[in-house]
Amino acid sequence: MVFYPNIILYCQKLFRKSNRLPLIENSNDYDIFEKVRIPVESVEEMLITEQIHKDVKKLIEYLPREQKEVLVLRHYSDMSFKDIAELTNVSINTALGRMRYALINLRKLVKENEVILSV
Repeated sequence: MVFYPNIILYCQKLFRKSNRLPLIENSNDYDIFEKVRIPVESVEEMLITEQIHKDVKKLIEYLPREQKEVLVLRHYSDMSFKDIAELTNVSINTALGRMRYALINLRKLVKENEVILSV
């Protein structure tokens, strides 16, 4: 996978921003861990999910470069379409269009390769 210098700068910016967020301390009256439910996933489900992720990443490699770039930035880097458009020097509509075609082509690849995407 190709990494672009702007992506690294964007990630550094996000990291610095997340470090500025205030920490919330636990009081004696309220315990956050009593409210949080952590789903228990079986080992089999974890292995299946891991295999699905590997299969999808392999299929993403078959997409055209522009579509792959937008898809990776959006789903793996959690960037907004505005940020993607600025990073790739295209309009927001172009970034949205590339994502649309990336998803269409990815669905075709999933169907052609008979990849199962559910646990």
